Amino acid sequence: MQQLAGGLVLAGVCLMGTHAVWAQDGPSADAIVHELQVRNAERQRELDSYTGERAYRVEYHGTGGEHHGEIAVHVEYGAQGEKHLTVVSETGSKLICERVLRKMVETEQEASERGNRVQTMLSPENYSFELLGQETVDGVPAWILRVSPKVDNKLTYRGRIWVNEDDYAVVRVQGEPAKNPSWWINRASFDWRYGKHGRFWLPERSVAVSHVRIGGEAKLTIEYAAYRIVAQGPKPPMTDTAQLSERHSAQ
Repeated sequence: MQQLAGGLVLAGVCLMGTHAVWAQDGPSADAIVHELQVRNAERQRELDSYTGERAYRVEYHGTGGEHHGEIAVHVEYGAQGEKHLTVVSETGSKLICERVLRKMVETEQEASERGNRVQTMLSPENYSFELLGQETVDGVPAWILRVSPKVDNKLTYRGRIWVNEDDYAVVRVQGEPAKNPSWWINRASFDWRYGKHGRFWLPERSVAVSHVRIGGEAKLTIEYAAYRIVAQGPKPPMTDTAQLSERHSAQ
């Protein structure tokens, strides 16, 4: 689900098999990540599909003057975690639309493929986690964790994540790509926000600021709207073996 996707940690828990053991003063980073994976797998099983609409906008200010581009995208998400993104319209700079925004859509489509989801999902196999503290996000307490990728590629990132303490969902991600995602970009940072829709947390707004190789700065904003969710009823808990298998398709 998401690609969905900052940093994790808290003190004093060890993992025994697939069961988290909680320390007296609260969960450790490992325990938070473990429970995050379990809850994500549960939500994945309950989510049949959804559709949504997005607006991708880039505003560039720099030595090349001021330019902007915008595309509208229709998204279809399936129960197996695959996404289909269709560009339905575009306005503004043809260069920005074709070389930046459409490339971003292609990268997200690529990231949703099963093999890439397994390699980049938020898990101990792919990331190292460190607990930084706690903070209230939109009125809800959350743990803050630092995430560092074990392999740098265009689909992983480093930074911080906020994990909702009530249902162990990622509600915010701040960071930077582990590997430069575009020929056009020199440095980039991003801030992703998620909102709750029924039982599910889905992308709500994304803002990224990039320093462009030709000089200047570009701001990318993605607005997510018009979600139509098809959900299945809650399912009974899975066995430990089934949970391990399920996590590889979650997110």
